[in-house]
Amino acid sequence: MNNYLGKNIATQRHAARMTQEQLAELSDMTINYLSKIERGVVKQIGAGSLYRIAKALNVSMKSLVEGTTEAAPAVSPQRQLLNQQLDRLDPIQSDEYSRLFFDLLKVAERPTDQ
Repeated sequence: MNNYLGKNIATQRHAARMTQEQLAELSDMTINYLSKIERGVVKQIGAGSLYRIAKALNVSMKSLVEGTTEAAPAVSPQRQLLNQQLDRLDPIQSDEYSRLFFDLLKVAERPTDQ
């Protein structure tokens, strides 16, 4: 069962075009632990760990357990990390950083004079 679950996680991770490092970071676990899960070395996976993996992959826990495939997430791992960082801030700081980021994007989109 655990080997099957681990293979399903690896399959979903590949479909999402994520590295183990990216998934581990998004799931708040070590790369070593995630690797052991994917290889079936871990005998029991807690519901919390499975939930965090499913959330990071943007799939249901059921799809990981049953091996059903779901569409790859529309949000890149980098954008997920950015959203997580913004969510950790208080609302005022989050809004301020978001505004600054949008201002930076506007500057980057301006044509340069040649």
